[in-house]
Amino acid sequence: MPRSRTDLLHYGVLAVVFLVALAVPFVFGTLSVLGSMTVFLLLLSWSISWRAGEREDRGLALDGAKDRSSWLFWIMCGVIALVVPLITGTPYFLTVMVAMLIYLTWNTMWGLVLGTAGLQSFATVAVAGISAYVAAYLSVDVGATGALACAEGGGRILGLPVVQWWIAVPVAVVVGVVVGFVISLPAIRLRGIYFALLTIGLVELARAYFGQDKCNFGGAQGLFGANSFVPADLAGSLQGSQIAYFAALGLAILALVVYNRVNYGRLGLLLRTARESEPVAEVLGTDVVRARLWVFLISSAVLGGAGGFYIAYYKSISPSFFNFSTVLLLFAMVMIGGLNTPRGILIGTMLLTYVDRRFVDVDPPEARYVFIGLLLLAVTLIARDGLIAIPDQIRRRRGQQGRASGPGADPPEDVGAVDQEGNKPPGSRPETV
Repeated sequence: MPRSRTDLLHYGVLAVVFLVALAVPFVFGTLSVLGSMTVFLLLLSWSISWRAGEREDRGLALDGAKDRSSWLFWIMCGVIALVVPLITGTPYFLTVMVAMLIYLTWNTMWGLVLGTAGLQSFATVAVAGISAYVAAYLSVDVGATGALACAEGGGRILGLPVVQWWIAVPVAVVVGVVVGFVISLPAIRLRGIYFALLTIGLVELARAYFGQDKCNFGGAQGLFGANSFVPADLAGSLQGSQIAYFAALGLAILALVVYNRVNYGRLGLLLRTARESEPVAEVLGTDVVRARLWVFLISSAVLGGAGGFYIAYYKSISPSFFNFSTVLLLFAMVMIGGLNTPRGILIGTMLLTYVDRRFVDVDPPEARYVFIGLLLLAVTLIARDGLIAIPDQIRRRRGQQGRASGPGADPPEDVGAVDQEGNKPPGSRPETV
């Protein structure tokens, strides 16, 4: 079949799948469109990866060709982001989408820290939560809401005035940078599981502190009554939900742009080199510690802004924000989709947001976390790099089988050497691109 006809058939099938995905909510309800669009984007990503791999196998791979294929995925994401809310735009569905976009922002920055910087950090929720609490404290009118309870009268720290959300959000960005800087200092000495344990402990410390401080942060009750960018007369309406959705969409796009500029820019290149061999990178003049610190600070700034956005939208926060179940949910989103690419992070976030909201009414409610855990286990066993990397994994296995069984296969002793080389730990051999 001519190549042009193959391409036409290929994109025709994807168009049919897209139209079927659009029709799903009319049969199964509005929330189901989130699941159907996740399946469509996953199939589209698999298709792009498979066809890019075929070009590489034929020696036709060009950087521009791969870039155009990647842009097709993001163009379709833009179409979905604009069209789907118009078709299934109920206040409830848009509320779910806002939550998904906030998760996406957090996960994208976590992907920078885990994947690009190579730091095993679980401080994402801590940075966003502390920034959100500061933004809430600044924008809550204690006298009007009675949110704080203190025997000494509930005076504000340093006599800080109540501010509007558009001041509280930039302050949250600054707080995120400061918190990120403090957290990143131990990374100079700690590595691997020790830094992970430190950041997990920080999340628990934040939950305990904000739960006990009734004078300033409301204790277990938390803070509520913060002012919002959604006008009060539009709260809960379709128009107010649309305002919140497009604001959250802008936040997620900002996070993806930051990820792209850092991961594929000079910082990302330096840290990928260091990930292969840190001593070699240092010999070449790369300041690995400084590069990791910059990535951590950049991600913390965006996380702080996302925490401020959280308050400006939900208008309240409590210590349950720091629950470890939230950390595990975000971690599962990143790992199931694929840690090393924004496409994987997006698909994992969409998939588990759908699963979480679809089964939120099960009895007991915690049962959905068991299902998410089983899904994470299955994906980890089947796909080492997440769902997004399954086509590349299949191609590698087929290539290895073809070389082992082909007419030009190496003698048995050489094959054994190749197998021994393949069993070396990650980082001890160059990765294929």
